[in-house]
Amino acid sequence: MPEKVQKPAGKIGAQEAEALLSAIESSHIDFDFSDVTDINFAALRCFLDARRAGKRFAIVNAPDAVAEKFEDTGVSCIVSVSRKPKSLDMSKYEVFGESFLSKAYNSEDGDAMIKVYGPHFPARMVAQEKAMARAVMLFGLPTPLVGTLYSDGQSNALDFERIPGKRSFSRIISEEPERLEEITMRFAAMCKQLHSTPCDTSIFPDRTDVYRGVVARCDRLSDAEKARIFAFIDSVPKATTCLHGDLQISNVISSPRGDMWIDLSDFSYGNPMLDIGMWYFLSKLNPEERVQHLFHMGNAQMSQIWDVFAREYFGADTPEALAEAEKRVQPFAALHMIYLCVNYWYEPGLFEYAHSVLLPE
Repeated sequence: MPEKVQKPAGKIGAQEAEALLSAIESSHIDFDFSDVTDINFAALRCFLDARRAGKRFAIVNAPDAVAEKFEDTGVSCIVSVSRKPKSLDMSKYEVFGESFLSKAYNSEDGDAMIKVYGPHFPARMVAQEKAMARAVMLFGLPTPLVGTLYSDGQSNALDFERIPGKRSFSRIISEEPERLEEITMRFAAMCKQLHSTPCDTSIFPDRTDVYRGVVARCDRLSDAEKARIFAFIDSVPKATTCLHGDLQISNVISSPRGDMWIDLSDFSYGNPMLDIGMWYFLSKLNPEERVQHLFHMGNAQMSQIWDVFAREYFGADTPEALAEAEKRVQPFAALHMIYLCVNYWYEPGLFEYAHSVLLPE
């Protein structure tokens, strides 16, 4: 998630582009082009060269005329550019699903699925989901096509290719519990493949940078506590393989086209345990009511899914091996709980667990 946003105005030439790009250090930055009226070739070249040099940034809310210059030159194939949202008209859509952050609707012609985010969800994060979904598709991983940004002035939305006949892995298990082992094994195999795929580190962020950023911003941690958590993050063996960032069994869909990854706004690279921690939190440490809402099943069934997953992913085929795998994963789950408390909602139980695991007395 970008920690910085800059909002230039007027016409962007080489001098203005170089000034913007000079502000990029190690973290990702968004350039909000809402007030940009034009951009010339020299500036386009600056953005292209910076992206090829490994600087991580995205351009959001670009007016049509400005976005078209990025697209006409082909620079948008290298630089992530999102246009200003289009007007949102929901009269041609009908609701079919809901997650913690959004509701999903199908278009009346069956071609598109639109995700409408709650009013609290910032436009730049919707633009980030579009940029990441597009980048993952171009990278070659199986995922639905992403389309247009929309807004009605309060809520933001993003449409995607609708995949006929699709069901999430969690929906399949909830409707056909006898398939729990088969579907979980497929999920574990997809995770192992993802976590052995080298990532493009010039495009996608380092997940450890993301976690360091949220720990730094957490006002419930003292400086000494932050230093201890930073030390843990620094101790994690480095890796540059792909991470989903929101790894869970509902973020894979099955369809006649094959299994596909969805909800890719947090796609990144790093040690696979950073991904598995998220999945452990959701499958083993979530309140029953939330699990029922998100996965259409209860904690007992989710615990069964985790056990099968751990057997397939870690080779944890005995109670002792399972306990050891969970012990390894728990600090990463705790790290993700801090991420959730800082970025989305604060929940005392989550924070207390994270504190006890990462900062034992």
